[in-house]
Amino acid sequence: MVRTTLAVLLLTASASAFAADTPANRYVDATDWPASEAGMDRFFEAEARLNVGFDKVCGDTFCEGDYSNLRPMQLRCSVDSTKGTLKQCLWTFAGSHASVNPKSGAVQVTAKTFKCKLLLAKDTPIEKFYELTSGEDPLHAKLPMANVSVYDGLPGCLN
Repeated sequence: MVRTTLAVLLLTASASAFAADTPANRYVDATDWPASEAGMDRFFEAEARLNVGFDKVCGDTFCEGDYSNLRPMQLRCSVDSTKGTLKQCLWTFAGSHASVNPKSGAVQVTAKTFKCKLLLAKDTPIEKFYELTSGEDPLHAKLPMANVSVYDGLPGCLN
């Protein structure tokens, strides 16, 4: 009985020590940096400001042709939690073209999604990204540590 109790205690202590040593995930969603859900407000504000910038240029650039209703759907970024730097950001867009078949009356839709990488420099600090997106024109401002803007990456992706 004593041996069984000691064995159980030893296993429990070992499991607890192992759990305490388990490292956190290295890469996290930007909304979860610096802690779970702690970045939601800042990130969603950054996304909203980029969406507004896209809406301003859409009609004269990307929103012509087959996908005249092109819309930004979601921006998502990964953060290296050990350094507070961005690893990757993808901005997803969707567009469609609908028509009516004159013989059958059926509505036909062609839809497409686009996933566009932001042209981030390696180890871009997320704080610098937030500074950029809080500026006057975040879509056209040069990305931190880079000579390109968010806009510069869109033509190759959306065309």
